[in-house]
Amino acid sequence: MSHPFRRLLPVILLLLSIILLGIMGYILIEKWSPLEAVYMVITTLFTVGFQEVRPLSSAGKIFTMFIIVGGVGSAVYAAGQAVEIIVEGEMSGYRKRKRMDKKIREMKGHYIICGYGRVGHQVAQAFEASRVPFVIIDSKKETLEELEEKGFAGIVGDATNDGVLAAAGILHAKGLVACSDSDVANVYVTLSARVLNPRLHIVSRAGIHDTEKKLIMAGANKVISPYFISGVRMAALATRPVASDFLDLVTHGGQVDFSLFEIPIPEDSPLIHKSIAEADIPNTSGAQVLAVRKADGSFELQPKAVSKIEKGDVLVVLGTQEQFEALEKVAKLHKL
Repeated sequence: MSHPFRRLLPVILLLLSIILLGIMGYILIEKWSPLEAVYMVITTLFTVGFQEVRPLSSAGKIFTMFIIVGGVGSAVYAAGQAVEIIVEGEMSGYRKRKRMDKKIREMKGHYIICGYGRVGHQVAQAFEASRVPFVIIDSKKETLEELEEKGFAGIVGDATNDGVLAAAGILHAKGLVACSDSDVANVYVTLSARVLNPRLHIVSRAGIHDTEKKLIMAGANKVISPYFISGVRMAALATRPVASDFLDLVTHGGQVDFSLFEIPIPEDSPLIHKSIAEADIPNTSGAQVLAVRKADGSFELQPKAVSKIEKGDVLVVLGTQEQFEALEKVAKLHKL
């Protein structure tokens, strides 16, 4: 984002050129000293009404008229533009933009949301509720004002552009959600993001079924079809309304303060080789282990008390945000 006063640069350069031309003109035409020439140019441009240093020749008078028309006009225009910038709040917006850019540069382990349409809004709300750091990229300029009002970090630009992704901190990001309304854009975003950060976890939106394979080939870890999910969800609400309502409370928040979380088990975790009972997770954190995804990708549903926790496992737990954070600390403690 360029500084607002950069738009004054052309007229300022023009004004400086007129000043320099005026000084040289008075020296050559009237044979005045440099100090006298500078004094004459300044008093003329600022219209202070002082008399000439010396009586002007005919050529000097004609030259002075050109200086007045060109110089005074340029000075008035520059002053008007400066006032307009201040009145319209462009300086304030520039400072806000600089602070937001600094905030984004300092982010680590965040998520990038590409596209702030209907799906993007929901993703951002879910991230905010879970206190997940994120940056939004959207091509619409009016989006920036909305993001500033909500306190969200965002960038206006084309998410398929490598420079825009880099500005969003993709090299230090943990994941990316490609949720543009355009399948073509999501494919390009996924491909660009995968090239820039091979370790990135990418979730992409597919509007039609044929796009899912392309997104996987482009590098998406997961592909979501809102229409497919909507259909399944509506069927569940029709046939299992109570269970569906409970699942909504757990996964999307509401009147309860608990949700589903996942806890990766690092290689130096003190929980490794312990059973679920030995880990005593309910007493140490208050969370409940619902499932364990093993390192090979398989799931152990309803793990038993004797089930062992191994390196590379991911615990799927139910609890509050505070319980999740407590268990996360336990899982990441180094072995003695």
